[in-house]
Amino acid sequence: MELHIKNQAYTFESQYHEAKVELIQTSENEAVEALFKDSCKAILISRPLSEKEQASFKSINLIPFFSTVAISGVALITNIETPLSQLTLEEITRLLSESNELKDTMGNELKVNVLFDKKNSGVMHYLLDSLLQKEHFASHCGVLGSTPETIQFVSENKNTIAFIDFAWLSDTDDLLYKKVKDKIKFLPVQNKKKEYVYPSQSAFKLCSYPFTRSVFIYRRSNDFSLAKGFESFVAGPKGQMTFLKQGLLPSKQQERMVKVNFEAMSTGGNEK
Repeated sequence: MELHIKNQAYTFESQYHEAKVELIQTSENEAVEALFKDSCKAILISRPLSEKEQASFKSINLIPFFSTVAISGVALITNIETPLSQLTLEEITRLLSESNELKDTMGNELKVNVLFDKKNSGVMHYLLDSLLQKEHFASHCGVLGSTPETIQFVSENKNTIAFIDFAWLSDTDDLLYKKVKDKIKFLPVQNKKKEYVYPSQSAFKLCSYPFTRSVFIYRRSNDFSLAKGFESFVAGPKGQMTFLKQGLLPSKQQERMVKVNFEAMSTGGNEK
């Protein structure tokens, strides 16, 4: 979400010239800890607070306010030359916890490298908690320094599968997407209905993509502070439209009012 939130902050500051938003990129666990310690006034994470985290805030008589602002997902990307076209949930589970061997499109054995976007990322925790329900990945799973570095590696090396936040490649006008769009491909994932689905706005809307997740803004205070102002902007019409244009699903869809006139149209001549 880094690119999306930077764009939101830039637009917010251009609308409110006296406002200045300082963005700090960190892991989700560290973000929650910073909010708890009052090191920041608001955080944006791709998961709700856990029961343990909620209990910690309650212990200091604080219940953070929050808004759901967007819907994204965990995407699987690979080099365009990798002989894979789709994966089942069972194959992904085995790939992350047991073996790095898959069957390619011709039915042959294929060993793949497995990468995550970055160390201790929300993507890693999501897969551990939601898919594997374990504490660790298999030893063949690796991680690079950043998501752009991971995407670049996949674009240059075939037989590598990377798990990243879809938000990094959702905006087709972004320079990163344009740089790698002809070198990588998304892998569709089989859902419970046995359908192979790509990550997309429509798949998130229909909940048909297995690795769909919501994006939340949490803040400490209910007072009308800078944190609440930024949250209101991101959750409001302009912020939601920005998410939509950048390829994510806004949490709030703006209503469209369509008026239909059933009166006969005048042709400008005499009707018979």
